[in-house]
Amino acid sequence: MHGPVTITYHGRPRYVLLAAESWDAEQGTGERDSTHRELEYQFLVEHMDGGLLVIDPELKVTDASSAAALILGRTPAALIGAPATDALPASTHATLVSSLRHVLRSGEQAQFDLALDEESGTRLPIRAFPWVEGVALLVRLSYEGDEEARLAEQTALEKARAAHGRIEVIRLTVRGTVTMVEAEFARMVGLARERILGLRFVDLLAVRDRTTARDAIERVLSGRSEAEAFDARLLCGGAEELGARVSIAPLASGYAVGGAIVIVTLDPSAETVQ
Repeated sequence: MHGPVTITYHGRPRYVLLAAESWDAEQGTGERDSTHRELEYQFLVEHMDGGLLVIDPELKVTDASSAAALILGRTPAALIGAPATDALPASTHATLVSSLRHVLRSGEQAQFDLALDEESGTRLPIRAFPWVEGVALLVRLSYEGDEEARLAEQTALEKARAAHGRIEVIRLTVRGTVTMVEAEFARMVGLARERILGLRFVDLLAVRDRTTARDAIERVLSGRSEAEAFDARLLCGGAEELGARVSIAPLASGYAVGGAIVIVTLDPSAETVQ
């Protein structure tokens, strides 16, 4: 027998006869595919940005990534089989259970925070979404003061820049053209902001400085340099030039360089050249 034979009853297929070696081959292929898919799943789970818990309809943990176990201070083996209320912080069971039941019932995603440590302010931002059989939880650590500290630092930096003066920030595309420029810089160089957007940054510099600037920008945008700095003169309204210190660093986009940030510090000691 070389291939499957279909047995019909009144013209309708009812049975299929398959040679033993063909059956074994099919089973082997299926097992290999299943093993490969399992490896892909484990690889994905272990490289996620956060920890993953899988909860069944009975609200018990059926799978846990090593990151989730580390965040919760348990081992994956200790988490699997445990009720979700035992695996996650005890002070927030009402929120947890109601959120999980909502996802199971509606098929919609839900986001909520659980308090991991009230004293330190450590919290668990959780995103719950429907899984093949149950609910999956994406778990991350968060510290109460993180966002507040970041905003405070940003505010302080803006105030320091304003007090210091003569510092301008520009954003470049991967082609070295200007995609963001501050209004003060546009006034200083004597061009409308709309005219600067889309220009090559090097075209805003004196001709003799363009080669140095072009090489530095190319090294940063190609990923061959983490940062570059050089002295140059800005063209400021016609033939005038203003001395400046220019630094440039790559702007990450995923795992690639998506552009660059340029900081221009004007040199108050440099004379404006007519």
